[in-house]
Amino acid sequence: MTNIGVRHFAVLAAVLAMACSSAPPPEPAPAHAPPPPVAETTPAGLLDAPQAAVDMSDMVELNGTEMGTMWTFENPPLDYWEDTYGFRPSTEWLEHVRLASGRVPGCSASFVSADGLVITNNHCARGCIDAVSTDENDYLNDGFYAATDGEELVCPNYYLDQLIEIEDITAELRSVAEAGMSDADINAARDARGEELSAACEEATGLRCQVVSLFHGGQYKLYKFHRYPTVKLVFTPEMQAAFFGGDADNFTYPRYDLDITFLRAYDEDGESPASTPHYFEWDPEGAAEGELVFVTGNPGSTARQITLSQYMYQRVVFHPMILDFFDQRLEVMHAIAAADPDRGRAMQNQIFGFENTQKLYRGQLGGLRDVDLTARKIRWENEFRAAVEADPALQAEYGDVWDRIAGINETMAKLAPTVYLNNPSFLNPSAHLQLAGQLSQYVQIAAMPEDQRPPNWNRLEGAIREPGEMHMDQSLGMLTGRLALAQEWLPAEAVLVQAVQPGETPEAAARRLIESSRVGEAEFRESLMSGGVEGLQTTTDPLVQLALAMRAEQQSALGKWQDANASEEVQNERFASALFAVYGTDLPPDATFTLRITDGVVQRYQYNGTYAPAQTSIYGLYGRAEEFDNEMPFTLAPAFDAARDVVDMSIPINFVSTNDITGGNSGSPVIDQEARWVGIAFDGNVESLPNEFLFAAENGRTVSVHSAGITEALRSVYNAHELLDELLSGSN
Repeated sequence: MTNIGVRHFAVLAAVLAMACSSAPPPEPAPAHAPPPPVAETTPAGLLDAPQAAVDMSDMVELNGTEMGTMWTFENPPLDYWEDTYGFRPSTEWLEHVRLASGRVPGCSASFVSADGLVITNNHCARGCIDAVSTDENDYLNDGFYAATDGEELVCPNYYLDQLIEIEDITAELRSVAEAGMSDADINAARDARGEELSAACEEATGLRCQVVSLFHGGQYKLYKFHRYPTVKLVFTPEMQAAFFGGDADNFTYPRYDLDITFLRAYDEDGESPASTPHYFEWDPEGAAEGELVFVTGNPGSTARQITLSQYMYQRVVFHPMILDFFDQRLEVMHAIAAADPDRGRAMQNQIFGFENTQKLYRGQLGGLRDVDLTARKIRWENEFRAAVEADPALQAEYGDVWDRIAGINETMAKLAPTVYLNNPSFLNPSAHLQLAGQLSQYVQIAAMPEDQRPPNWNRLEGAIREPGEMHMDQSLGMLTGRLALAQEWLPAEAVLVQAVQPGETPEAAARRLIESSRVGEAEFRESLMSGGVEGLQTTTDPLVQLALAMRAEQQSALGKWQDANASEEVQNERFASALFAVYGTDLPPDATFTLRITDGVVQRYQYNGTYAPAQTSIYGLYGRAEEFDNEMPFTLAPAFDAARDVVDMSIPINFVSTNDITGGNSGSPVIDQEARWVGIAFDGNVESLPNEFLFAAENGRTVSVHSAGITEALRSVYNAHELLDELLSGSN
């Protein structure tokens, strides 16, 4: 599944920010000041591009779509579409397509009837499906169908947003910067003004308003959404039909998944289905190979409009380090699941999520380390820099931006392991270490003046008093892994490295620390919470001492880290301004989990010395199950097994196209040039993963469920005739 939700880098940063929210603000620096100096211990040339890629960069040829095809609706590439496909949509077509598209938490969706019927992926609706399940009815694994409105089930904490209007607020947000302001002050002032504009918009319109940065600050828009707060579950297949092939087939193709869920949006009162005149007419035949198709959805993040030094930071530091975290965590979780099947079943969705992300990062890192992709990145940057240097005014204004960003990223490369590894809650938490960290953080914040405490800090109290079940094997495995990662990523004098005593293994050290600690005792935690900073500093509990030392080490790096991030935001905006000055809106902005439209063609591709077909058939689903003796994860879903004598196996079930998607596009509608619904995107193939950093993978494909396969499944497998009638009633 491509769905990671919103921008995954931002998610990781948010996790970090929550743990660091009580840090004192950094000292101000002059606006556009040089970045913080690189520590002397940072290896020279750490972020230099490999020589092989530099040598190849003069030989590669660019095709003009390196920044991708995720176009915004306010700047559709009409001339490009007409030149490439002979298709120039009208203003009315674009408005209809925009209003028929939707956004649900972490994913995309679309309207497919005039009565609020919505379709998204099964994996995008699992939170809803799980929430409405009961001890007697496991809808997640067994499926669900409501033949009438009265049988539909309300999805708790679920909603759908429809983009109504877009307003340009670039000039207003840029005007907040004043001479002498630090980078951090500029960012804070811009955020504050954005919040004011958003609040005023919501009060004036009754819509949900969101400030969106495009081109990394080159433009700022105010997106205005109508929110449908009540959404109900209509139909979902069994998990085994939606996720046939499991993690083994994830990010691969050919595929045979029915990854769909139908929902219904309701009016404000939650009683009547919403009237939705803008919806996609259902095409029961679907798209054929060679046909032009569009995907409208909300891609979460791409990092194409970054400098080479930022690209190298991802290649050398961030991606390898994060992959180490995921690899270590999954090793522990798989071991627990193997030893205790009941706990393994309870961890199923969590393991799936981590495996999904692990595979995503692994594919992206493979692209980052690919000589050809890196050579193309170098060539693209060289051509862009040459365009800036050829214009004296642009050179004077922006010529130093690459060196400034490079210096910032050298600093971040040095600081990142200290900042991330010393956060007890980051990605692979040991429950005992995390609790010790929460204890130390709570006591330190409680001692601060009230007006300096971060918002919602007292939520820590509930987490400390009611930490939930703390499994020793999981805590031990996670702490062992963190200590091992520290030996790889941190210097010898680091707190986590020193926590392993001479002659000790990371596992032995973790066991000693946890078994000697009293953080699992409620009485001990209460005494520490009431004992204040003095009690915290004098405690002999080894795990609390470790958490305190980790926090102190992190805080020593955090000021420079925050300075570097603030400076990078400002320099990114300068870089974006230069990009905008050279290319204007001829390039699409990086993804921001806001509505985009991307063009492509249904098309086979080369792999393993042969071709992957443009479409797979229902017959292939049965064949793949048979080839693996119907064993998991290639077991037929019960409904498909029962329907083998009546289903038309020649009908396509999945297909691939050249559309440009990423995480957040899960659930996106695939439509033809008549704006008919022909499929739903649910994944990208492994060849598409490097497209995060440059849209250059010739064999990268969007993987979608075919409308013909859905039609046949509803008719012959699930007997969902009422739902099918509603879908087909709007078709010509």
